Amino acid sequence: MSRRLGIFAAVALTAFAAAPAFSQTAPEKMKKSPGEMATMDRATVQNRATCQREAKEQKLNYLQRRRFIKNCMNR
Repeated sequence: MSRRLGIFAAVALTAFAAAPAFSQTAPEKMKKSPGEMATMDRATVQNRATCQREAKEQKLNYLQRRRFIKNCMNR
């Protein structure tokens, strides 16, 4: 009986000792201030408006226009 208890203790100790080694967290990204996020949002909205205007000028159908805007936003 004590041999089983010893094996169980060894397994439990190994499992609990190894847990902190595998539970490391990634470093946090730099958080942006609300002003920086608002500036990025404004730039995105302006970029989307420009892309939509270009798509409309080219007189693309709905699916072509959506694809064009998606590609335009990635530039």
